[in-house]
Amino acid sequence: MPVLAVAAVLAGLWLASAPHTDVQAREAPLVSRLVHWQDAQRDWLLVADRASHELVVYDARTGAPLQRLGADDGLGQVDSIARAGDRLLVQGRQGAVRVLSLPDLHVAALAAR
Repeated sequence: MPVLAVAAVLAGLWLASAPHTDVQAREAPLVSRLVHWQDAQRDWLLVADRASHELVVYDARTGAPLQRLGADDGLGQVDSIARAGDRLLVQGRQGAVRVLSLPDLHVAALAAR
């Protein structure tokens, strides 16, 4: 019995450390309040500010706030965010999801499957 328990623990550790594939990353974006995004010109931290219900964009290198987006900008209330490739998924308290294209942060449509 102890050999089976050790084997089960080792198998669990191996599965937990296995690298995620690109397919897994596209299918299940992590929902959080912080997303790091960068390209050749920008290095951003995007934050779902639950106190103001806005999306706040910061310069990741300096920490300087660059932009705030929320209800006044047509985005609605921001509660959580997730990155899916070149898209930012923004969810409000009521559950509605808006899709923004990166880096312009304009409302975009998801591609049909």
